[in-house]
Amino acid sequence: MTSVRPDTLHDYHERLNRVLVFIDQNRSEELSLDRLAAIACLSACHFHRIFRALVGEPLGQYVQRIRLETAALQLQTSTRNVLEIALDAGYENAAAFSRAFEQRFGMAPTECRASHRFELQVRAAQLKQSNTAAMISPEIRQRPATQVAFVRHIGPYHAVGAAWHKLCSFAGQNQLLSPKVAYIGISRDDPKITAIDQLRYDACITLEHALAPSGEIGVQTIPGGRYAVFLHSGPYENFSATYDMIYRDWLPLSHEQLRDQPEFEIYLNTVETTTPENLRTEIWIPLEG
Repeated sequence: MTSVRPDTLHDYHERLNRVLVFIDQNRSEELSLDRLAAIACLSACHFHRIFRALVGEPLGQYVQRIRLETAALQLQTSTRNVLEIALDAGYENAAAFSRAFEQRFGMAPTECRASHRFELQVRAAQLKQSNTAAMISPEIRQRPATQVAFVRHIGPYHAVGAAWHKLCSFAGQNQLLSPKVAYIGISRDDPKITAIDQLRYDACITLEHALAPSGEIGVQTIPGGRYAVFLHSGPYENFSATYDMIYRDWLPLSHEQLRDQPEFEIYLNTVETTTPENLRTEIWIPLEG
């Protein structure tokens, strides 16, 4: 894509963002090349080449991977049955889903769930015998739907700085920043399931008024609803330990059910003005109910 004019590349990124958000929000629907090309307002042949060049993998492979990796996460973190998860992933029946899942991960969906449940049962038994008061506990909050501007990063989570730079530069140039603006990160994939170079992360800022997408700057809505909100104190590099405590320690004993939506982080301060040990981040986990 290096020979494409900058204004054309800007337009392609804008069209691509529309498609990526649509895929994220409509995994159970038909996601054919023709339908997604129509969303991008491009011919199917043209769109297929542009998608592969900008995303780094063919459209069909990308859609199947996102569906199966999301399904693996649901198997490990929800009580939904395999058929429900299969239908949500766009498969017509559990058998077709199981074949694709086993080809992707080398195990059946039931094996994936059973192995994870065994780990959780062992951990829960240990917690009941220990001081559970020492566990982290969240606030349960209701949150309205929130429109955000975002830049998508694909790759290691520790390398999201460039996405934030693009977003904040655009926001500064377009007078989008104010004390009311929240800085939000959406980590869409689990590094234990998704390859490091394919992890998806959206750097987001909340919007106080409507904004038209512009090139790599997309617009999406974070769903409202009920959330468990945890406070992470300290360096971003330690996020994984906090997430492990949430999903390994808190969730099995909470009797809560997760909503089919990615968790997100709200950064209460930043590395530009705060030492790593004094960073404060809210982790919002979407709940049913």
